[in-house]
Amino acid sequence: MATSTPSLPLPTSPTSLNVIALISGGKDSLYSILHCIRNGHKVVALGNLYPPTTTTTPHEEGKPQDEEEQDEEEDIDSFMYQTIGHSIIPHYESALGIPLYRQPITGSAVDTGRVYRDSSSSASSGGEGKEGEGGTDETESLIPLLQRIKAAHPEANAISAGAILSTYQRTRIENVAARMGLVPLAWLWQYPVLPAPEERFGLGSGEAGLLEDMAAVGCEARIIKVASGGLDAGFLWGDVSGRNAMVRRRIVNGMKRFVLDGGDVRGAVLGEGGEYESLALDGPSFLWKRRIEVPRWEEGAGEGGVAFVRVRGARCVDKDAEGDGVVPGDVRRPVLLDEGFKGVLEEVLGGEEVMGKREESSVVSSQRQMEMSQSTNGGTWVVANITAPEAGPGAAEQMEAIAQKIEAILASTRHEDGSAPRTTADIVFTTVLLRSMADFALMNGIYVSLFKKPNPPARATVACGESLPEGVKVMVSAVVDLGPREQRQGLHVQSRSYWAPANIGPYSQAMSVPVQGSEHMVYIAGQIPLEPASMEMMSASGEALTRPWIENYTTRAVLSLQHLWRIGHAMEVDWWLGAVAFLTGGEHIETQARLAWNIWERMHARQEQEDDEDGESGLDVWDIKYGGRAHEQATGPSTPNLPNFGVVQSDALVPAFFAVQIEELPRGSDIEWQGLGYRCGGLRMAAEETDYGRKTTVSTEQNLSYIGIEIDMGQLGSDLDSYLQDKLQKLPELVEGSHAIIYTSQPLSKPAFPAQIVPCKSVWGPKGRELAAGVIIQRHAPAL
Repeated sequence: MATSTPSLPLPTSPTSLNVIALISGGKDSLYSILHCIRNGHKVVALGNLYPPTTTTTPHEEGKPQDEEEQDEEEDIDSFMYQTIGHSIIPHYESALGIPLYRQPITGSAVDTGRVYRDSSSSASSGGEGKEGEGGTDETESLIPLLQRIKAAHPEANAISAGAILSTYQRTRIENVAARMGLVPLAWLWQYPVLPAPEERFGLGSGEAGLLEDMAAVGCEARIIKVASGGLDAGFLWGDVSGRNAMVRRRIVNGMKRFVLDGGDVRGAVLGEGGEYESLALDGPSFLWKRRIEVPRWEEGAGEGGVAFVRVRGARCVDKDAEGDGVVPGDVRRPVLLDEGFKGVLEEVLGGEEVMGKREESSVVSSQRQMEMSQSTNGGTWVVANITAPEAGPGAAEQMEAIAQKIEAILASTRHEDGSAPRTTADIVFTTVLLRSMADFALMNGIYVSLFKKPNPPARATVACGESLPEGVKVMVSAVVDLGPREQRQGLHVQSRSYWAPANIGPYSQAMSVPVQGSEHMVYIAGQIPLEPASMEMMSASGEALTRPWIENYTTRAVLSLQHLWRIGHAMEVDWWLGAVAFLTGGEHIETQARLAWNIWERMHARQEQEDDEDGESGLDVWDIKYGGRAHEQATGPSTPNLPNFGVVQSDALVPAFFAVQIEELPRGSDIEWQGLGYRCGGLRMAAEETDYGRKTTVSTEQNLSYIGIEIDMGQLGSDLDSYLQDKLQKLPELVEGSHAIIYTSQPLSKPAFPAQIVPCKSVWGPKGRELAAGVIIQRHAPAL
C-alpha cells in the first residue's frame, strides 16, 4: 500500500489552566512561563521564596527596594531554591504585570533523598515535611506561600517550575502540588534529549539547543554565579540567551573539558549541575511589559573557585512602544516524534500492503472462575488472578475485597524470627483487568489506598469485557519484589511536559528492580497515545478526522511506543525482553496487529548504532566538590542506545511480541503498549520452531530466561480448550519456580501449572498471525 506520509498533528488545544508560576529569577523558571502561554494557559500569579536574611520586610515583600538598600548575602543558595540575586525578584511584578507573592524560606534541607518523602531512600532523614528531629524541610515553605496565593486567586489550578533534569526539585514540587490540588507543569523536563523544534532544524544548535530557543524569542539572562572548573569569573554577566551566541559557544568549549568520558555536555551547558546560575532581565513583549535594567554590579568570590555578582541599582524601565513582534506561537516546542520513530512511521505507511479483514468472532465467557495463583522466581513473587465476585456485584465492592486479600497475603509473609512481612510497598507492577472501563474510577479510588509511597508500582489497566469469568468485575495480578526496598528505582513524573505523559494516578511510569549483580528488571506501565503537553488523545479532533483510519491508528501506535522508549531511556534500559500491544477494534483487528508488529520489528532493525556509551553530565564533578549542589542528583541528558545491540549475542534481534485484542482501553484508546525492559552487560537471544509453536528466548548473564511462546491455532472444529491444554502441558520450560502469563481467547480450564491468565478476544503474533495463545515464561535457570 503506497500512501503519502501524514503531517504530524499539532497538539490539541487543551482546557486552559490558571497557573501559579514559581520563579527564582533564573532563566528556566521565567522561560517556563512562556511555555505556559504557548500552550494556552493563563499565568495568574508569581510565587517566590526568599532567604530570611534578606532586608525585605513583610509589608514590603512585593516591592523593589531602594538602590541604597539592595544588598545580599554572599553565595546563599539553598538546597531547593535559587536564592542568589533575590533582591531583583520584586521587580518581576512590574516587569511582567503579574501579581507577585513572596514567602521567606524556613527550615533546611532535612529530607535530602532524591525522591521527596520516600522513607526507603537511604539519604532521606526525617523528611516527612513535619517538625521532627531534623526540623522542618525547606520544601514545606511552599505550602503557606501557595495557600496565600490560592486565597487571593481561587481560580488557580496549576503550578509551573523550571526543572529540566533535577529529580530532586521536580518531585518536591509535585508532592506539594498534589497536596494543594494543583496540576504540576514542567515544560522543560528532559528538554535537552527531546527532538529539536522544527524552527531549529539544520541550524546545528547542538549542545546549547534550549538556550538557542530562548534567544529566538528575545530572552535575556545574565550569568550571576559560576561554580565549575570549566567556568571562571570571566563568564559573569554574560548573556546566555542573547542573540549573539558567543557566550554559549564559550560555555560549550569550557564545559567540554570537564565532562568525563566524552559524555553528553548538554546538561552542563544549561547549568543543570550548578555550573552557573542566571538572572532573567528581559523577554518577549507579550509577557515582559517592561525590562529590568542593572546599571552596575560588583564581583564577589566564594570558596573553591566560586564567583558571583552583587547587583546594584536595579530598576524596571519601559520598553520600545512598537514592541518586538514576537507572539506566543514563536515559542519553540520540540516536535512530537523522535527522528527514529518518525522514520518508522514513514516506512510502515509507505511499505507493503498491510490491509486485512477478519470477521469478529463472538466472545463466549469462560463461565469458570480463575483460581488465584502464586509463584516465586528468584527475587520476585507473583500473586495472580485475584478476584472477589463473592463480595458483591459491584466493581467497588470487589476491589475493596481484593485490596483486603492482597494485604492479608502480604501480611502472611511475616517470618518466624519476627521480621517484618512484605507490604504493598514491595509491589512493583500490577495488571488490573476490568469488565468495563466504566468501572475504572470505582476501582481506582480504592486501588490508590493501597499505596502510600511516592513511587507506587507501574501498572497496566485494560477492560476484557465478557472474556472475564462470569460475575467478575475486577481481577488483579501483582509482582512483588523480595529484595531490599532501597535498591529499587522508581520513575513517577507527575508534571505535564513535552517528554511523555504525566502519571497523575497511583502508578509510576516505571520500577527498576535489581536481579543479580548489576542487572535490573524494568517494569514499565502501559502507554497510550496521549500528547504529553495537553494530555489529550492524539488525533481526537480536527484534521485527523479527515485522514484515513490507518494513518491515525499507525501514528497513535508509533507515539505510544515512543512513550515506552523514552521511559526506557530514562531508566537506562539496554534491551526489551518483550512487549504486548493491547488493541481494541473489530473488523480491522488483523491489520492493527500487523501494523503493531511492523512498528516493533522496525524499531529493532534500524541501522546499527554506535557502541560508545554516553556518560552522564548532569552533575559537574568540580561542583560536587566545591559548589554545594550535589544534592540535586540530576539525571544526565545522555541518550543511551535502545536497543543496545552491543549487549546482545545473536542474529535474532526482535524480542517477543504479542498483540492482544481486548474490549476497552483507558481514554478510549485503540492501542496500549506495555513492555518489560532489562539493564545488563550482556545477553543471548535465540528463536526456533518447536512442535508446540515458535519460541523466542532471551538468556542473561545472571541466568534469567525470558521466553515467549506462540501457540498456533488448532484445526477448525477441534476442541480448542483440550488442544490448548495439551500444548501448555507439554512446555518443557514450565518448571517449578517459573512465572507464566497466558494470553488466550479460549475458555481455558484450570492450567496444570500456576499462571497469570489474561482472557481476551484474540491473540496475534509476529507478522499478524493469529494464535491460540501467547505464553510468556520467566525463570532463573541456565539458558535452554
